Amino acid sequence: MAADDAIVVPPSMKRLVVTSPGKGTCVSDCTLQVETVPTPAPKSSEVLIKVVAAPVNPSDYGSWYLSSADSYPMPIGKEGCGIVVASGGGLASYRFPVGTKVGFFCMDSSRGSYAEYVAIDATTAVFAMPEHVPIEDCASFFVNPYTAVGIIDTALRSNNGKSSSKVAIVHTAAASQLGQMLIKLGRIKDVEIINVVRRQEQKELLEQLGAKHIIVTSSDTATWKAELKAKINELGATSAYDAVAGDMTGHLMDCLPHKGIVYVYGGLSGNVSGINPLDLIYRKKQLKSFFLASWMQDGGWMSIIPRMLSANKLVNSGLESPDGWCCSQFHDTTMEGVHAEMVELLKSGVTGKKLRIRLDGH
Repeated sequence: MAADDAIVVPPSMKRLVVTSPGKGTCVSDCTLQVETVPTPAPKSSEVLIKVVAAPVNPSDYGSWYLSSADSYPMPIGKEGCGIVVASGGGLASYRFPVGTKVGFFCMDSSRGSYAEYVAIDATTAVFAMPEHVPIEDCASFFVNPYTAVGIIDTALRSNNGKSSSKVAIVHTAAASQLGQMLIKLGRIKDVEIINVVRRQEQKELLEQLGAKHIIVTSSDTATWKAELKAKINELGATSAYDAVAGDMTGHLMDCLPHKGIVYVYGGLSGNVSGINPLDLIYRKKQLKSFFLASWMQDGGWMSIIPRMLSANKLVNSGLESPDGWCCSQFHDTTMEGVHAEMVELLKSGVTGKKLRIRLDGH
């Protein structure tokens, strides 16, 4: 391991793990624990990152109690940011010299970002962050921004053959951090977003961001569905991206036109329900999944490389100013406090800020 003389890497570190998923029904059921383990040594083509901060995404806290892990304790955390402190050598690792500010993601179960140090493949899982941006503000550089880019890209590429250059989509759970990013990115990419939210205060939040098309579902179902259908017809939307699932998926399918597509990418309300078979059979509507990893890996390397380079450039440009399209608002916590704070956050239903674990003592 080649390390900078000025940097001392301790032999052990702390990390957050799930020791039990509980009954597998909710976040409050599971058990999280901070444990001390040996600091990993980077292998060839890996770098060792001193983690500064890591966000808590729905895909993170969902895995705490829904995981099918073969054994526990289970490392957790899918993305984070920090400083490169050592290299395992190899061509790929030289892209990120010691001292480089980076973001990274963990897609395998052997490591997690909720740790003081992470050794990770520099070829595919590490990205240089803008030098002048505080590194802790890059904590959510990956899951939400790249999902937003992937959704917009999918909408533009699968526009059901419309001759018009204008594209419109429906998005549920639109007051989330991802939803707010989509509104801003939609303006950049000339894609209209029909935002579906649960409450009036969420509508007001999105209006402050400049959202023009907002449907609030707190009224009776027939009323808001009529409003949604009218807005879909007005803008010519042919696809919906659903983070809610449950009955919402069926409602979206019903509202979309002939050959419309509902992409499910989350399950806040549980299993998909309410799909009318006639929509699938006679109206040629489709129910599909949107999964970030699948979007990233779609096609051969000749299409993957330019797609990811373009996405990385777009995301970095959105991080470079406090009001950039993919900048997040955070509420900071610790490894010890994140479980209790996540439970309370889910109970209150508060939106607008993402929980961020600080591992740098701040």
